[in-house]
Order: sequence, then C-alpha cells, then structure tokens
Amino acid sequence: MIYFDNAASGFFKPSASIERAVYCMKELSVNPGRSGHRLSVTAEKMLFDTRAILSRHFNNGPISRVIFTANCTEALNIAIFGIRRDKKKIVSTVTEHNSVLRPLYELKRRGAQLSFAKPSAEPYVKAEDVLRLVDGDTAFVVMNAVSNVTGYKNEFEKVGAALKPHGIPLIVDGAQAAGHIKINLKADNVAALAVAGHKGLMATQGVGALIFTDNEVIYPLLLGGSGNETFAEVPSCYPEMLEAGTHNLPAITSLAEGVKFIENNMQSIAETLLGYTAALIEGLKKIRGVRVYSDKNPFGICSFSLADVSSTDIAAVYDEDYLIAVRGGFHCAPLMHKALNTDEHGLVRVSLSPYNTAAEINAFLSATEDISHRVFKGTL
Repeated sequence: MIYFDNAASGFFKPSASIERAVYCMKELSVNPGRSGHRLSVTAEKMLFDTRAILSRHFNNGPISRVIFTANCTEALNIAIFGIRRDKKKIVSTVTEHNSVLRPLYELKRRGAQLSFAKPSAEPYVKAEDVLRLVDGDTAFVVMNAVSNVTGYKNEFEKVGAALKPHGIPLIVDGAQAAGHIKINLKADNVAALAVAGHKGLMATQGVGALIFTDNEVIYPLLLGGSGNETFAEVPSCYPEMLEAGTHNLPAITSLAEGVKFIENNMQSIAETLLGYTAALIEGLKKIRGVRVYSDKNPFGICSFSLADVSSTDIAAVYDEDYLIAVRGGFHCAPLMHKALNTDEHGLVRVSLSPYNTAAEINAFLSATEDISHRVFKGTL
C-alpha cells in the first residue's frame, strides 16, 4: 500500500526509534523512578536524558518543564486547563484542531469568553488577525503552528513577540510543525508547546510532550502516583506535579531517538517535502474537477476537493481500488472547514513523508486522473 496519511500518524520510523522501543520492552519493562533497584534507576535516567534532548531542541529552559504525555491532545489539555488564568478572555484561531477547540468549549461552559481569529488577506493566520482580538482582559492565546488541513504555517512567532511585553502567554499546538521546522520557545516567545511524538518527531505512537518555560505556572490536570512526596496532596515541583502514573518508557525513549534523527536531517526532510508537495500540487491542478487548498510546504500536507463528491467516498475509492491511504472528511478541524466552505463534503488530505517516493506520487496522480474520469462519466 502507498501510505499518504502521515499527518495523522507517521508510518515510517528511523530504525533507531524502533530499536530503542523494542529494547525497552524486552529489557526494561519496569516502572521508572518508582523503585530503588537498578533497573528502575536506569529507566529513570533514560527519561531524564529524553527530557534533556527535548529541552535542548526546543530551548525552553528548565529540563524539569518537559512533561511527557500520552499524545499531543493530552499535552494541550494540560496546558489549556492548567495554565494560570485570572482573566476571562481566550483568543484562538479558526484553524484549530478539536484538541484545542473542545477544551476551549469546556472553559466557555465554565465562564470563559472565546474569540477566534480568521485569516484575512492570506490563506493562513497572520499575527494581526490574532492581535486585533487581544485586549487587557485576555488570559492567554492558543493557536496551532501549522494547519493540519491545508499545511499553511500561521504567524505564531510574531504573535508571541507582540504578546510578550503584556505578559500574555502563548500556547502553541505543534502537532504538525514539530520535526519539520525549528521551534525555539525562548526566541519565539512561546510559553508552552504541545507536540506529538508519532508524527514529524519520528517516534512510535503513545507519547507526546508539553514543554514550557520557567515564566509559566501550570497546574495539574491528572493526579495520582508520582514516586515521590507520597504524603503530599500534590507533588510540589515539576515534572512530577504534571506526570501522574506510569510512563510509557518504550515510546518516550523512541522519541529521544526520533528527535536526534530529525536534528541531523531536518533540512533535507524539509527540502524533500517541499519538492514532493510542489510536484503533487502541480499535478493535481491539471486534473479535471480538482480544487487544491494548499501550497508547497515542508510539512508534507496537501488537501483538495474533486467536483462535488464526498471526500470520504473518494478516500474510500483510493483505498479499495488503488491501495492508497489518504484521509477524507473534516480532519477534526470544524472551524477551518467552515472558513474554507468545505464543511459539506470535506477535503481529501494527502500527507507525505520524506520516506515516500516520486514514483508513489506519480501513481497517486494517475489514480486521481482515473477517479476524475469516473466521476465525470458517472461511473464512480
């Protein structure tokens, strides 16, 4: 099968990421930091080393403020519900995933006031689109770095720079950006960054991270065992304050190897995906009935519609007739589809990996031409 659904979950992993996860499953199936024996201590050191790698890569400051989670969704929930908040207004964007929107809607039920920035002159969210909604009653801004629908990058760095003098925190959803572009929390004035391990960071599924700076206070969303301060109601310091329960050591150590891999290959990955998305978009634009909603990008994302056919139906045809995996539908981003006027049929999203090939792209374009012919002949 040709796998073009990497924005949902990266299919291809570096061998070191896989081997490290397998090693932990075979040799270190222990609870890190919960016991004093040498296996537990070894596992705890591996957690620390991974925190150090992530802290260095994203430049947040204290290693203790790298928090391991099950996925990016959990990381976003911890940040959105846990960040200090003494004001009612929260500003976000229409490009957000439900991992941001649904926590915000819950805060709205608790009394928060929500405002969503829409792209104005460009197909992405510019800083001015966000900042015009910010005022003295704004608690924080939360936005994604990259739209998981279109692959367009939002101007989150400029937003962070404008918010810094006012002390308003910026939370960034880095699910589609991490591993593809360099994100520097201190330089970009990002208070908290949520990332997924299993996408651009080349790790196995089952791990994400919340990374935040020493200027922010984030309160726990989950409470439970931490391995220390047993008689305290809540652990007094990070990371234990935000990490309740047993860690997914195989996935976390896989993440360490994934980050080391992309640090050595980020530029070549970006160049490859820019070339792939450019070729894909150029080819799609020549096919009857296709409308493309993306431009070439280093994130590997391209979304399109075909006539007025349901995107989920088209995605099923790719799978059943051509053995090509893509994603149809609404990509858990309802406001984005409303903004694009694609909320009836959705979009077909092709998301590439640097491990894909030009031959696979050509095979996909040939399949799309065939599907287009079938649509307009009424035989699909």
